[in-house]
Amino acid sequence: MLLEIKIPASEVALTFPNGLSNEAFEELCFANQELVIEREADGKISIMSPVSLNSSEHEAEFIADLTLYARKHGGRSFSSQVAFTLKDGAIKSPDASYLSEDQLVGYSKEDFDHFAQIVPLFVVEVVSPSDKMSDAVSKMTEVWIKNGVALAWLVDVENEKLWIYRQNGTVDLIEGFDQSVTGEDVLPGFSFDLRLLV
Repeated sequence: MLLEIKIPASEVALTFPNGLSNEAFEELCFANQELVIEREADGKISIMSPVSLNSSEHEAEFIADLTLYARKHGGRSFSSQVAFTLKDGAIKSPDASYLSEDQLVGYSKEDFDHFAQIVPLFVVEVVSPSDKMSDAVSKMTEVWIKNGVALAWLVDVENEKLWIYRQNGTVDLIEGFDQSVTGEDVLPGFSFDLRLLV
Protein backbone atom coordinates (compact mmCIF):
# COMPACT_ATOMS: atom_id res chain seq x y z
CA MET A 1 0.00 0.00 0.00
CA LEU A 2 1.34 3.43 -0.96
CA LEU A 3 0.72 6.32 1.43
CA GLU A 4 0.76 9.81 -0.07
CA ILE A 5 2.00 12.46 2.35
CA LYS A 6 1.17 16.11 1.75
CA ILE A 7 3.53 18.39 3.65
CA PRO A 8 2.06 21.83 4.42
CA ALA A 9 5.16 23.23 6.13
CA SER A 10 8.80 23.27 5.08
CA GLU A 11 9.63 20.48 7.52
CA VAL A 12 7.68 17.74 9.29
CA ALA A 13 8.96 15.36 11.97
CA LEU A 14 7.65 11.79 12.21
CA THR A 15 8.19 9.20 14.91
CA PHE A 16 7.62 5.48 14.38
CA PRO A 17 6.65 3.66 17.61
CA ASN A 18 9.12 0.82 17.01
CA GLY A 19 11.60 2.91 15.05
CA LEU A 20 12.88 2.03 11.60
CA SER A 21 15.81 -0.24 10.86
CA ASN A 22 18.54 1.13 8.61
CA GLU A 23 17.18 -1.05 5.80
CA ALA A 24 13.58 0.14 6.28
CA PHE A 25 14.70 3.77 6.43
CA GLU A 26 16.74 3.37 3.24
CA GLU A 27 13.69 1.81 1.55
CA LEU A 28 11.52 4.77 2.68
CA CYS A 29 14.03 7.24 1.23
CA PHE A 30 14.47 5.41 -2.08
CA ALA A 31 10.67 5.26 -2.49
CA ASN A 32 10.39 9.03 -1.96
CA GLN A 33 13.42 10.42 -3.79
CA GLU A 34 11.75 13.77 -4.42
CA LEU A 35 12.07 14.50 -0.68
CA VAL A 36 15.05 15.00 1.60
CA ILE A 37 14.51 12.62 4.51
CA GLU A 38 16.83 12.43 7.52
CA ARG A 39 16.81 10.39 10.72
CA GLU A 40 17.90 11.82 14.06
CA ALA A 41 19.93 9.81 16.57
CA ASP A 42 16.73 9.34 18.63
CA GLY A 43 14.93 7.80 15.63
CA LYS A 44 12.80 10.84 14.76
CA ILE A 45 12.33 11.22 11.00
CA SER A 46 12.53 14.67 9.39
CA ILE A 47 11.03 15.23 5.94
CA MET A 48 12.09 18.37 4.14
CA SER A 49 10.86 19.87 0.91
CA PRO A 50 13.19 20.52 -2.03
CA VAL A 51 15.12 23.80 -1.90
CA SER A 52 14.79 26.99 -3.94
CA LEU A 53 16.79 27.78 -7.07
CA ASN A 54 19.06 30.09 -5.07
CA SER A 55 19.83 27.51 -2.40
CA SER A 56 20.38 24.80 -4.99
CA GLU A 57 22.74 27.02 -6.99
CA HIS A 58 24.76 27.82 -3.87
CA GLU A 59 25.04 24.12 -3.03
CA ALA A 60 26.08 23.39 -6.62
CA GLU A 61 28.97 25.88 -6.42
CA PHE A 62 30.44 23.99 -3.46
CA ILE A 63 29.86 20.61 -5.10
CA ALA A 64 31.52 21.77 -8.33
CA ASP A 65 34.67 22.94 -6.56
CA LEU A 66 34.80 19.81 -4.40
CA THR A 67 34.45 17.66 -7.53
CA LEU A 68 37.34 19.47 -9.21
CA TYR A 69 39.39 19.05 -6.02
CA ALA A 70 38.60 15.32 -5.88
CA ARG A 71 39.64 14.85 -9.52
CA LYS A 72 43.02 16.38 -8.77
CA HIS A 73 43.67 15.09 -5.24
CA GLY A 74 41.61 11.90 -5.06
CA GLY A 75 38.53 11.14 -3.03
CA ARG A 76 34.91 11.83 -3.94
CA SER A 77 32.47 14.72 -3.64
CA PHE A 78 28.75 14.31 -2.99
CA SER A 79 25.53 16.32 -3.31
CA SER A 80 22.72 16.73 -0.80
CA GLN A 81 21.09 13.57 -2.16
CA VAL A 82 23.58 11.30 -0.37
CA ALA A 83 22.83 9.92 3.10
CA PHE A 84 25.49 9.19 5.69
CA THR A 85 24.81 6.76 8.55
CA LEU A 86 26.60 8.35 11.50
CA LYS A 87 28.13 6.83 14.64
CA ASP A 88 25.19 7.91 16.84
CA GLY A 89 22.64 6.25 14.52
CA ALA A 90 21.52 9.44 12.78
CA ILE A 91 21.26 9.39 8.99
CA LYS A 92 22.00 12.83 7.55
CA SER A 93 22.43 14.53 4.18
CA PRO A 94 24.74 17.57 4.08
CA ASP A 95 24.40 20.07 1.22
CA ALA A 96 27.89 19.16 -0.03
CA SER A 97 30.44 16.68 1.28
CA TYR A 98 33.78 15.05 0.61
CA LEU A 99 35.29 11.65 1.38
CA SER A 100 39.04 11.15 1.03
CA GLU A 101 40.64 8.32 -0.92
CA ASP A 102 41.78 6.76 2.38
CA GLN A 103 38.20 6.73 3.69
CA LEU A 104 37.05 4.85 0.60
CA VAL A 105 39.58 2.01 0.86
CA GLY A 106 37.60 -1.22 1.02
CA TYR A 107 34.38 0.34 -0.29
CA SER A 108 32.93 -1.92 -2.99
CA LYS A 109 30.71 -1.03 -5.96
CA GLU A 110 27.81 -2.58 -4.04
CA ASP A 111 28.52 -0.30 -1.05
CA PHE A 112 27.97 2.71 -3.33
CA ASP A 113 24.40 1.49 -4.02
CA HIS A 114 23.41 2.03 -0.37
CA PHE A 115 23.59 4.76 2.25
CA ALA A 116 27.17 5.49 3.25
CA GLN A 117 28.27 3.73 6.43
CA ILE A 118 30.97 6.33 6.94
CA VAL A 119 31.38 9.84 8.30
CA PRO A 120 32.46 12.45 5.71
CA LEU A 121 35.77 14.22 6.17
CA PHE A 122 34.27 17.58 5.19
CA VAL A 123 30.72 18.93 4.95
CA VAL A 124 29.02 22.16 3.86
CA GLU A 125 25.59 23.26 5.07
CA VAL A 126 23.96 26.24 3.32
CA VAL A 127 21.38 28.10 5.40
CA SER A 128 18.09 28.39 3.51
CA PRO A 129 15.34 30.93 4.29
CA SER A 130 13.26 28.27 6.07
CA ASP A 131 16.13 27.18 8.35
CA LYS A 132 16.32 28.23 11.99
CA MET A 133 19.87 29.38 12.72
CA SER A 134 19.84 27.68 16.14
CA ASP A 135 19.00 24.35 14.46
CA ALA A 136 21.72 24.87 11.86
CA VAL A 137 24.34 25.58 14.53
CA SER A 138 23.22 22.55 16.53
CA LYS A 139 23.51 20.36 13.42
CA MET A 140 27.10 21.48 12.97
CA THR A 141 28.20 20.78 16.54
CA GLU A 142 25.87 18.02 17.73
CA VAL A 143 25.68 16.06 14.48
CA TRP A 144 28.63 16.64 12.19
CA ILE A 145 31.49 17.48 14.54
CA LYS A 146 30.27 15.18 17.33
CA ASN A 147 30.18 12.25 14.87
CA GLY A 148 33.71 12.81 13.59
CA VAL A 149 33.60 15.25 10.67
CA ALA A 150 37.01 16.94 10.58
CA LEU A 151 35.94 20.25 9.01
CA ALA A 152 32.48 21.75 8.48
CA TRP A 153 31.27 25.03 7.00
CA LEU A 154 27.95 26.66 7.82
CA VAL A 155 27.14 29.23 5.13
CA ASP A 156 24.66 32.10 5.50
CA VAL A 157 24.67 33.62 2.01
CA GLU A 158 22.06 36.29 2.74
CA ASN A 159 24.15 37.81 5.55
CA GLU A 160 27.53 36.95 3.96
CA LYS A 161 28.75 34.89 6.90
CA LEU A 162 30.56 31.56 6.99
CA TRP A 163 31.36 29.65 10.17
CA ILE A 164 34.23 27.16 10.18
CA TYR A 165 33.79 24.25 12.62
CA ARG A 166 36.74 22.00 13.40
CA GLN A 167 37.07 18.62 15.10
CA ASN A 168 39.16 20.23 17.87
CA GLY A 169 36.12 22.32 18.87
CA THR A 170 37.27 25.68 17.53
CA VAL A 171 34.90 27.82 15.48
CA ASP A 172 35.83 30.82 13.33
CA LEU A 173 33.53 33.30 11.62
CA ILE A 174 34.28 34.82 8.23
CA GLU A 175 32.26 37.93 7.39
CA GLY A 176 32.00 39.36 3.88
CA PHE A 177 32.08 37.26 0.74
CA ASP A 178 34.79 39.27 -1.05
CA GLN A 179 37.38 36.63 -0.16
CA SER A 180 38.21 32.93 -0.36
CA VAL A 181 38.21 30.27 2.34
CA THR A 182 40.51 27.24 2.40
CA GLY A 183 40.20 23.60 3.36
CA GLU A 184 43.05 24.12 5.82
CA ASP A 185 45.05 20.97 6.63
CA VAL A 186 41.95 18.77 6.17
CA LEU A 187 41.71 19.46 2.41
CA PRO A 188 45.19 20.74 1.49
CA GLY A 189 45.07 22.86 -1.65
CA PHE A 190 41.30 23.37 -1.57
CA SER A 191 40.08 26.96 -1.80
CA PHE A 192 36.57 28.28 -2.36
CA ASP A 193 35.91 31.78 -3.71
CA LEU A 194 32.97 33.15 -1.73
CA ARG A 195 32.32 35.72 -4.48
CA LEU A 196 30.67 32.87 -6.41
CA LEU A 197 27.75 33.07 -3.96
CA VAL A 198 26.87 36.77 -4.36
